[in-house]
Amino acid sequence: MGNVGTSEKFNKEKKITDLWDIKKKLGKGSFGTVRLCIRKAFPTVALPHKMRAAVKIINKKQLKPKELANLDREAVILAKADHPNCVQLFEYFDTKHKLYLCMELCEGGELFDAIMEEEHFNEEKASNVVRQIASALSYLHDKQIAHRDLKPENILYKDKEKTKIKLMDFGLAKALDAEDTTLMTRCGTLHYVAPEVLSRKTESYTNKVDCWSLGVVTYVLLCGYLPFYQEDRNLTARLIRIGKFEFDPEEWSEISKEAKDLIKNLMTKDVEKRLTAAGVLEHDWLTKNRDAHKRKFPHTFSDNFKSMNESRKKDQIEIMVAMTQCSVQLRRWIGTARKSCGEEAPVADESPASPIWE
Repeated sequence: MGNVGTSEKFNKEKKITDLWDIKKKLGKGSFGTVRLCIRKAFPTVALPHKMRAAVKIINKKQLKPKELANLDREAVILAKADHPNCVQLFEYFDTKHKLYLCMELCEGGELFDAIMEEEHFNEEKASNVVRQIASALSYLHDKQIAHRDLKPENILYKDKEKTKIKLMDFGLAKALDAEDTTLMTRCGTLHYVAPEVLSRKTESYTNKVDCWSLGVVTYVLLCGYLPFYQEDRNLTARLIRIGKFEFDPEEWSEISKEAKDLIKNLMTKDVEKRLTAAGVLEHDWLTKNRDAHKRKFPHTFSDNFKSMNESRKKDQIEIMVAMTQCSVQLRRWIGTARKSCGEEAPVADESPASPIWE
């Protein structure tokens, strides 16, 4: 792999160890690790001495040319994504065998884990989260970037006080040019993926797939469970393609009509009618009805959310174990075999920077 893009964040002059002390491991996956790193030399205003960051270390061995190109793409998109609610890329280093991405360290943990620690989560807090995610998506979409894998694992809190949301992991992100307004790769995470991504009839889709995913995230934030879920992934995919969901009165009777309206306008199969990220920021749920936002959620919320979050963590662990026990080539073979057996789930991640180890 040659120079990753043309951004000034690509450091061609120094080795990463010249500038950063690489410390403890924060995460591990099939393609590499994430470690804590601390700035030790050549401090700048943006990168002061002893600044803490996270370095994603991606092993390029065994990767095919297309996968190497995906690494190029992720680094370039990260370099372009300069927004308060997107994880910031400080600089990156490209060597013969490894790619190092030095990024903003998010110490507040995953959004859904943080909600589990909340004693009184309510609509006001949920709307603040949605506002920040929508702000990041609006920025990305203005830059002609579709995230394509918006899900809880990719939504973090920057600070331990859990006030600032950061959207992360651009391993599946796609930058569109003026002549390429649609996407065709089947990718994403099943429960949060839009119907048009799974459709056999739709040959392409737009960055509005992110808006559908935001609708799913919002739904879960307000009731504690997924709008489309079956043990059988084929049935889950079928429900998503139909696009029909409900607001069960037991959990939704106290939720404001504005919140439900936002969700309905995000999770609509008609892409033309689906709300944009910019439209979310102007929606009544985020701009009005503040008193309703302070209502406490019913007691069933915490139970539902805990069960859903535990199931999510279990699924993550199972995927990680399976992937670490397989070679890159074997994973490709498994993916081909599953498709030949008619599995309905979307194609596995095309990016080596898989979200499961972030």
